Amino acid sequence: MKTVKEVSMITGISIRTLRYYDEIGLLKPTELTETGYRLYDNKALEKLQAILFFRELEIPLIDIKKIMDAPNYDKEQILITQKALLEQKRNRLNGIIELITDVMKGVNTMSFEAFSNDEVQKIVNHTLECMSKENIDELVQKYGSLENIKEYLSSGFTNEQAMADLMKWYGGIGDIIT
Repeated sequence: MKTVKEVSMITGISIRTLRYYDEIGLLKPTELTETGYRLYDNKALEKLQAILFFRELEIPLIDIKKIMDAPNYDKEQILITQKALLEQKRNRLNGIIELITDVMKGVNTMSFEAFSNDEVQKIVNHTLECMSKENIDELVQKYGSLENIKEYLSSGFTNEQAMADLMKWYGGIGDIIT
């Protein structure tokens, strides 16, 4: 068992943040000592790691809680999805960095390929293919059209709520496109 201070030291998460996670029910300590100290076991640390993966994707805490509390929460599928989304984010940034490097070297390029969101579109299309008709109908009602839904989901790499929704919908379905 680790104290809140030890968890803070090994994870880089502030004690205040750990207390807040406890307050909102996102990460409860495994045990409270008689003097009120929070203690965390390995299972709690695994859950904290999962929370940190979601935070890296800028998922709001309220949505992380909803996703992790869902009865159909599939840890393995979520990890696959998180990895693919983070790889996509990394690859996009690497492309932009390479383009900047070329421009700094004086390469006269008018390439906009690094800004393309083709991979995002593949993920969005796959998500929609795997969703139930009822879910799609709900989204059409909310956003007005299938094209508006695609635009909303595509914004997931810059929009926290869209990313959270994408994770929720993707979390319980088949393999992600990589």
